[in-house]
Amino acid sequence: MPARTPFVPARKHPDMNAVQPFPRHAQSRILGKGGVQARRDAGMTVAPGLITEPVMVRPSATHGALRVAGLLLATLSCLAILDVVPAFACGAAPAQAHGTGCSPCAPPQSRYPESAPSPSQPLGLAQCIALALRNNAGPAAAREGLAIAEAQHRQALSAYWPQLTAASTQTRLDRDPIFVYPEDSFNYTVDMGGGPMTMRTTVPERRIRLVDRDIGEFRADLGLLLYDGGRREARVREAVAGHDAAAGEARLTSLQLVHDVTTRYHGVVLARALRDLGRETVQRLEATRDVAEHFYRGGSQRVRKTDWLRAQVGALGVRSLLAELDSNVELAESALANTLGLPWDGQVRVADTELPATPDPGDLDAAVADAYRLNLDLVRFDAGVRAAEARLDDVTGEYLPVVSLFGTLSTVTNAYDGGLVAEGERTHGAAGLTVELPLFEGFRTQARMEEMRARLRQLAHQRVLLREGVALRVKDAVLQERRAARQAAIGAETVAAATESRTLTERAYREGLVDTRELLETQIYEAMVRAARLRALYEAQAAAAARNLVAGTEILEHLREVGHGARALP
Repeated sequence: MPARTPFVPARKHPDMNAVQPFPRHAQSRILGKGGVQARRDAGMTVAPGLITEPVMVRPSATHGALRVAGLLLATLSCLAILDVVPAFACGAAPAQAHGTGCSPCAPPQSRYPESAPSPSQPLGLAQCIALALRNNAGPAAAREGLAIAEAQHRQALSAYWPQLTAASTQTRLDRDPIFVYPEDSFNYTVDMGGGPMTMRTTVPERRIRLVDRDIGEFRADLGLLLYDGGRREARVREAVAGHDAAAGEARLTSLQLVHDVTTRYHGVVLARALRDLGRETVQRLEATRDVAEHFYRGGSQRVRKTDWLRAQVGALGVRSLLAELDSNVELAESALANTLGLPWDGQVRVADTELPATPDPGDLDAAVADAYRLNLDLVRFDAGVRAAEARLDDVTGEYLPVVSLFGTLSTVTNAYDGGLVAEGERTHGAAGLTVELPLFEGFRTQARMEEMRARLRQLAHQRVLLREGVALRVKDAVLQERRAARQAAIGAETVAAATESRTLTERAYREGLVDTRELLETQIYEAMVRAARLRALYEAQAAAAARNLVAGTEILEHLREVGHGARALP
């Protein structure tokens, strides 16, 4: 079955909101000063379980068979923690939920939020989910990602607004700038009445002061982009696609958290049930041992020392497994507490003592159709496709001209009242229209367009693979539900038959009709089939949670109706 296809992020694009409303040749008119214009780059980053097969061991009449049966019971007890151990390996990091509806921009209470205190009362599944949605850091981090996408959207919209900048500069030169007027000679003719007279005049070299060396300048620039070939619209659509992808990511985080809480909650219930089953089995085996010892030491001919030793070994072997069963309960509870956002030493108690009945898996075709309609991986992927289409339009706009209006107003402060800063010459304004048309850039734009078209074709093929993967994940979950439901139904009948067989064997043993070996076999076999039924019930719940993770929103909708964790829901 293919794994979840990773989401294709929208790459950062240079000059996302860049507007160049001023002519490139615009320079300061003060000597010794140059104009530097920085252009900002604004971008947007739009920014699997263990299946164990049942193992059936036929009880044997030998001493080794009792040991094997005890080890099988221990193996079944480990099922309670198969799905909770990854919580410690991965930091119990959930993977996703939330659309729009909460306030992602609300500031947190502190820079480093503290873990929530441990609850004092037993919690049901709905209460655990609500507590996790409020306290777990995964949904909070996903909401911050949604806030980032919203901020990037506003950045893209800023290109529609006029760009106004103000600058103040104070400069001190090493000396006063001067203008050297060179020596010049010229002839002129004067008619005094007696005829023209030619005279030659020489003007000596002169050094004219232009400004004082302490120069202050205040400048205001206004620009308005009129047309850029549709690149602004493309960047806004790309930002909207990024917001949709971030919303899907946030909601998927919460759905993954619901899945983790559900499986680990039922894991705690399973671990407790197996521990209680182990204690009950130990009590029965110890009672059988005591009865066998009473008959053996009392001189009974039908109970030999080997019978008593067999019962002793069986009781001690199962009792040694109780430590592991107790540890499994602690481990499962710790994993659940970690998923709920409690501190590392937090404790949580579950309210349920029995695993619920197997859910109805429903129709496979309907489940796959719901997955195609609701799966958040597909939603995020489609957002990525829309972002790629917007980037293609952005690149296409590079062939078209850029038209913008510009205006500038500047004034100079100087102690000198002459030259370039004479009275009435200190304040200047200008306005104009800038048209930029790219003529040749080495076929770069054409290559980028071919790249974007190839990426879109690649995404189309990847979407087919993703849809097939989603369908296979739903099919696998539904088939596991059906298998677990059948095993649980057969297990219920088997448990009833094993219980009746054990009861009758105990009565027959008291009457001396069966030996100790047969009694031990029935007691251990009953424990085995009860553990197998518990396992089937747990696997049914785990498969249902996996199906809801792929396409289901039933748990979140239910929580929204009853009001649990409303602040954390989209």
